[in-house]
Amino acid sequence: MAAVAILLAACGQPPAAQIEAARKALKRAAASGGVLRAPEICAAAQAALTRAEAEIRVQAKKASWSRRYRFAERLAVVALDTGRSCAAHAEAVQEGRKRRASGSLGDLQAAIDHASALARHTSDPDIQAFLMRATLSLGEGRSSFDKGEYERASAAAGRGRAQVATAVHEIDRFIDDYRKSPRREVWRKWLRGTLEQSRDEERTVLVVDKLRRELLVVRGDDELASFRVDLGLGGMEHKTRAGDAFTPEGRYKVTEVRNPGQTRYYRALMLDYPNDEDRRRFKSLQKKGLLPRRGGIGSNIEIHGEGGREQDWTQGCVALSNDDMDALVRYVQVGTPVTIVGTIPDGEYE
Repeated sequence: MAAVAILLAACGQPPAAQIEAARKALKRAAASGGVLRAPEICAAAQAALTRAEAEIRVQAKKASWSRRYRFAERLAVVALDTGRSCAAHAEAVQEGRKRRASGSLGDLQAAIDHASALARHTSDPDIQAFLMRATLSLGEGRSSFDKGEYERASAAAGRGRAQVATAVHEIDRFIDDYRKSPRREVWRKWLRGTLEQSRDEERTVLVVDKLRRELLVVRGDDELASFRVDLGLGGMEHKTRAGDAFTPEGRYKVTEVRNPGQTRYYRALMLDYPNDEDRRRFKSLQKKGLLPRRGGIGSNIEIHGEGGREQDWTQGCVALSNDDMDALVRYVQVGTPVTIVGTIPDGEYE
């Protein structure tokens, strides 16, 4: 009887080990979402495991060798192989979810960056709200990703992309409306006068396009240079009073060139804002009750350095990076004309 027991134990050890390995494989599959992603395989593995465990229990009660024990061995092998297949499939599915979630989050970040750059050309708070919600969705997605919750991460990325799409739609609408502004004829008049002056007097002029956030250096029919600019944090409206943080629009000239050590903003080109037209407009708005009687029109509008921040932050000035200011001052002297428009009307300057 002892020999039979030893033989039985020796025969039983392989299926027991296989059954335990199958259990672990199924646990691994469950942890990877295999029950949801590979239900047929996992169900087959669980059924094989249950049958193997039952057969082992039956044979363990017998005191003699049985052919049924070999059947238990085969069941254990099936359970192990099927469990491993389920786990492998689940892990492959999980890895795929991880790759897709990572790609979706990366795409969302790129979309937010692009839309945020476009949003600089607007002053609509709703657009910023959509982009803020998209950024929050990105944060939620990254948090879920770090926890291994890849489907939730992808879902958050999807919400974020929808929010960005809405923001981009609103940005396009804003830009289209801005280009159709009733002031475009005034901008056209100023620009034509400035370019004619440049050609007639053979002198360099500066043109600032607020919508494009661009400063152009022009002489005659030649564009000598262009620079990216930051503007007033108030938005895209025309400056009307002190403290509104709008960048003014009009035809101005440089009244003073300040070099390093003479300004807090590295270099500065002082402009003659407010000019006569600005004052007339200011008084008209006061008479109409659209501006307070005791308010001021503002002053100290400059083109200065410390810019290049890719966001609007000044109190109405035009800001360039310090390197760009070094390049710009080579074209400028006291008296250089500076024209600031909301945007250059289509067809007016190529």
